Amino acid sequence: MTELDLRVAATEATFARFDGQPLILGTTDCARMTAFHLKQLGFKASLLKGGAYTTPVGARRALKRLGVTSLAEIMDQHFPRWDAPAEARVGDICCVAGEGGMGDAMQVVLHRNNVLGFLDGVCGEIVNHQYTAAWRVL
Repeated sequence: MTELDLRVAATEATFARFDGQPLILGTTDCARMTAFHLKQLGFKASLLKGGAYTTPVGARRALKRLGVTSLAEIMDQHFPRWDAPAEARVGDICCVAGEGGMGDAMQVVLHRNNVLGFLDGVCGEIVNHQYTAAWRVL
């Protein structure tokens, strides 16, 4: 299996699991989606080691227990950052500014500017032109 095959298979599995799911903090949110995706690529994701949460305050506390203030900091600890997100490949993780004071929102790159992410409370394929960063995960 080539690297591209692995990236595509992991991305398809993540899309199948999260597409159409409602945003529920601690169950189906960008951290859980990213952790699931990284697991499909063979990584043990430390994103979930901060404990359970169901509210924005709880999510921030979980991050604090991990010694960080954002998901981007966790990604920076494990993967090279691409400050030119246009170079992101299928299966890479990108970041946008979150809504409602939640900080960074993670998305999985599908193709070109299309990503799997949450918009208006539902996960799905969206066009993203406002990346703040991206990480090469393989």
